[in-house]
Amino acid sequence: MNDRNRSIHSHALPNYERAVIPHEKLERYALDPTHDYGKHKARVFKSALGFEQSNWQELSRSILDGIPYHEAVAGGEGPWGRKYIVTLSITGPNGKTSDVQTVWIVRPGTDFPSLVTTLVAKER
Repeated sequence: MNDRNRSIHSHALPNYERAVIPHEKLERYALDPTHDYGKHKARVFKSALGFEQSNWQELSRSILDGIPYHEAVAGGEGPWGRKYIVTLSITGPNGKTSDVQTVWIVRPGTDFPSLVTTLVAKER
């Protein structure tokens, strides 16, 4: 189903319309095959969905377009802010669809979520 034909989830990520995804979180971490910690995520994103550093903006847009339609599960709250987890289905450039888990934080003194990390949750 096309996201435009779906209603906003009643427990969507707070202020999802102002959510930000720092390009470093995708381009230089989750999709970077040379990053010490991100290289494993990068391998899975490429094989499962066809995302890599060169098309990080497409992944970013897919996440931002999809988050209003999926439940945000509140995580813990700590000195860095309140965390939320949103799992959404994304179809990649290779035509395959997988669930992608995104972790967000709303930092103290702000009212918008910022992406902390993301990973392919499971292949379909």
